Amino acid sequence: MEPSVAPHGRSPARAGEPAAASWPESLRRQAQEYTRQWIVHRQGSPAELIAGLEEEVGWPARHLLPGVLAALRAQRDLPVAERKFLNYTLSDGAVSEALAEGAGPGAEHQSSLDELFVRSRQYGRSKRFAEAVDFISKFREYSPFNNMLVFLQNPLATYFATASHWHKAFGRAIKDEARGLVILAPRTPVLMVYDIADTEGPPLPDKLQWFTRTSGPFNPMILERTLKNAERDRIHIERKAMGLLRAGFATARAREQDWKMRIGLRQELEPAAAYSVLCHELAHIYLGHLGEDKDGWWPYRLNLPFAVTEIEAEAVAYIVCRRAGLHTRSAEYLSSFVEEEAGLESISLDLVSRVAARIEDMGRRWLPPRKESGASEVRPESALDKQPGMT
Repeated sequence: MEPSVAPHGRSPARAGEPAAASWPESLRRQAQEYTRQWIVHRQGSPAELIAGLEEEVGWPARHLLPGVLAALRAQRDLPVAERKFLNYTLSDGAVSEALAEGAGPGAEHQSSLDELFVRSRQYGRSKRFAEAVDFISKFREYSPFNNMLVFLQNPLATYFATASHWHKAFGRAIKDEARGLVILAPRTPVLMVYDIADTEGPPLPDKLQWFTRTSGPFNPMILERTLKNAERDRIHIERKAMGLLRAGFATARAREQDWKMRIGLRQELEPAAAYSVLCHELAHIYLGHLGEDKDGWWPYRLNLPFAVTEIEAEAVAYIVCRRAGLHTRSAEYLSSFVEEEAGLESISLDLVSRVAARIEDMGRRWLPPRKESGASEVRPESALDKQPGMT
């Protein structure tokens, strides 16, 4: 794959660049103004902030971001909601991790990965968001996050794998004119994968024709493990009598101090239906729709429009359930919101894919106990009164 050209003349960071303090003051002011407006109107992930900042202000802005965020936190007149977003979603640790992720791949891949995050923003303002969510849910061999990366590079991809896998499993070779797709992988900065259309060789096996279909019974252990792992995050889940038009809810009113959040599920739901609803409600929590967590286990994104919160939560549930073999009506549900177009620029495809991977992992294995940070900030009652619950 040829190196991508960075948008707006941006180029990857290089060794020997000047320290953040040496950049022009005008650049610092631009970075601060963009960041402040982004916090007010977007409330996405740290990675999306970095990508947007580089696109709008220029690539040096990534070096200025820690100082910009520190200056914003020091402002005494900062609204409470913005301060919480800074402290919990854009914490020093979260931003440092996002900056490190961006610095991981080599220079030849850096601009292309940053460009993916920039391009992902269009799906928060477009009817194609439902298409992106559908694509992310299909390929179980790869993480939801990597599926998102592939979709942003080639929405028409139908089956993708590394060159070595194509050769070993199917005896197929990569075409000379093939364009590789970048994904992230453990123990290496990036991997290159190739769509089936970019390969040649023996006839394709039948299994590639039904590879993405989901069928078969639901494994109740997925629900059991998810419920138990939710307790690890001090999320109390209970079955309750509810009307037929309500399947569940999530709320920050946990009633007991031992719990951070509370989820209610309609008591008549079968395991598969209960899991689908549980994924939706957990997504509200892990996406930050119910407010901050003092231990930093999920972000703070309390002031998003209702349509955005429902689209993000249902998108997560759709991805997780489809990858578990469950069919839902999520695509129709998502389309009804996305077609409205207005006010959807705050949708974070990055966070949706990451939270989907998190909930999926909760159903696959028993997770070890959490290590609490010991932070002492108490959630104000006013925040709870404004956000009693999500459905």
